[in-house]
Amino acid sequence: MNARLVLWLTGLVVGAALLAEWLLQPADGSERLHLLVILAAPAVVAAALVPLLRRWVSSRASVAGAALVVGLCSLALGAVTSSAASNAMFLSSHDYRLFLVVLVLSCGIALVVGSQLTRPLARDIARLGEVAEQVAGGDLAVRTGIERADEVGRTAAAVDRMVVALHQAEEERAQLAAARQLLFTSVGHDLRTPLAAIRAAVESLQDGVATDPDRYMSIIGNELGNVEALLDQLVEFARIEAGQRAGRTETVAVAEVAHEAVEAFGPLAARRGVRLHLHTDGPAFVSATPLDVRRALRNPIENAIGYCPADGNVTVTVTADSQGVEVRVLDDGPGFAPDFRDRAFDPFTRADPARTTRTGHAGLGLAITRGLVQQHGGRAWLGDGPGGDVRLWFPPKEHA
Repeated sequence: MNARLVLWLTGLVVGAALLAEWLLQPADGSERLHLLVILAAPAVVAAALVPLLRRWVSSRASVAGAALVVGLCSLALGAVTSSAASNAMFLSSHDYRLFLVVLVLSCGIALVVGSQLTRPLARDIARLGEVAEQVAGGDLAVRTGIERADEVGRTAAAVDRMVVALHQAEEERAQLAAARQLLFTSVGHDLRTPLAAIRAAVESLQDGVATDPDRYMSIIGNELGNVEALLDQLVEFARIEAGQRAGRTETVAVAEVAHEAVEAFGPLAARRGVRLHLHTDGPAFVSATPLDVRRALRNPIENAIGYCPADGNVTVTVTADSQGVEVRVLDDGPGFAPDFRDRAFDPFTRADPARTTRTGHAGLGLAITRGLVQQHGGRAWLGDGPGGDVRLWFPPKEHA
């Protein structure tokens, strides 16, 4: 038996006895004892019934039904106490029978009212069970739809929040799975071309059918360079996705970095018959990692040279003001197709799907550029100008 229950019941009996002593003022000890028995009897019955009812309630399938039975049992105990007290007051036989009729009517009303009040509770609890079963079955779009201010309502709200979190986690998992599949597919496709060329050249050398071994060795060297460039891009992309920077942040002159990039790509532009131009209006200082800025600028410049027609121009413009530093890379090429503009900075995408690692690498250049710029609080986008028009913005030095 629960000791706390016994203490509560004992306290209630003692309190009722003191109240009766004050209000009724029994004439002698016999009347006082009789009154104490009347008050203690229902407490003893309650102490004996509560453990049994507790076990019975915990085994019921319907919470509302169990709550109704518990309420009726409490009412019955009160009725027995009232009946015993009324009989002890020596009411007339007629009055006592009338009291019993009113008591039965009260119990009936309590039964009807209790069933009506517990029905919504039973419905909401059943709904919680249905939602839990649907979620276990994989339905993450279901919601309880329960709006209550009590414990059931708070539990329903917690269940809804849990389902929303599970749904979001499932969507993120699906996106990660799709990205992982795209990574494997793209890497496999981009490695296949240079590796096939290397294999063909090696087999030709092994079989002695290579008429010009030096040219075949040059092919192998070029293709290995393409594989190395692809792996470098993958490592860089993985570093950006992990949120890691290539070094410490310091003051960087973007105009100087752009000048270095134009100088570095000069020979490539000359081989393609493309003219490189650089326009700056000052050093354009930002707070960033120098290597990140260098890579962010080189990718769009290299792309512009690759897509620019022979005898065309690639213009790099660096402007700075109080709002930040903007870099614009513009070429005379055909520009980005309208259906590609929204995907231009997505990883493993190319404006020309037929381009291989020999010319376009893995389609990570602009994705890496955007990631590097965003790591330093900036942004990258496509301008509205003709041809290829890539724009980068870095926050000013004092706000970077």
